[in-house]
Amino acid sequence: MNRSSLFMLLGAVVLGLLAVAGVWSVMQPGQSGPAAEAPRNHIVVAADAIAFGKRIEAAKLKTIPWPGEMPAHAYRKVADAVQDGRRTALRNFAAGEPVLGTSISGELGRLASSSQLGADMRAVSIAIDEVSGAGGFVAPGDRVDVLVTQGGRDEPAVNGLVAQNLRVLATGQMQDPSSSEPRLVKSLTLEASPEDARRILLARPIGALDVMLRGTGDDSPLVASEMNSLRAFGIRPPRQQSAGAAAPQAAADGPAVVMVARRGPEVAVVRGTEATSYRVAK
Repeated sequence: MNRSSLFMLLGAVVLGLLAVAGVWSVMQPGQSGPAAEAPRNHIVVAADAIAFGKRIEAAKLKTIPWPGEMPAHAYRKVADAVQDGRRTALRNFAAGEPVLGTSISGELGRLASSSQLGADMRAVSIAIDEVSGAGGFVAPGDRVDVLVTQGGRDEPAVNGLVAQNLRVLATGQMQDPSSSEPRLVKSLTLEASPEDARRILLARPIGALDVMLRGTGDDSPLVASEMNSLRAFGIRPPRQQSAGAAAPQAAADGPAVVMVARRGPEVAVVRGTEATSYRVAK
């Protein structure tokens, strides 16, 4: 065999070995392509299953690497999903499922007063108008006192305190506490204890309900005393006289007549603490 033939044979053997090596490297698992690119994003997911209506808490969430494009309304940080700690799940979440803003209460999810209630508190609504609702200047997050007024016109008006220092959850159907514009609404939804909520319900058929807006940070208690137009303004009710009864004349400097009582054929007139009886002709 001459030298040229020997070189050609060695070249063929080397090329064959290279071809075999290439095929072998391609067929090895995990070596079929370039190294995968490291994820650049992280997404907030449920660490464990979260049931509908449960609070969205930091302990129930975690972040994991997320390859590719982030889903709409996804969170990158647990703090962004939790925020003030009052958000709740609007559906069931499985462990590892991304938590989206449209699936929890908040700026994107459904607004619900139930997610804002404190422990053992209730939400109760009252009807208002421009006058009884403090001119539309009551906003979610404010605190108000609720009063009921009964009577008037032909009888003395009586006013009583129903509940005090209640937090406003919503004005009408608005729950955004950042609103700065006065709004005329037809109802207020208030956070109240079960006892105060029942007092408000009992006061509805008695008379007109009004609210007094408290100043920011004002927690001063009100004295739950009844006030009526007689004591507040000295207004006397219309005097009732029987036919044939002599109308007593009050002295110019005497006390006002505050009560007239009929006792059979007599009428007792009380001036201050002094009572005088007048006989009525039959």
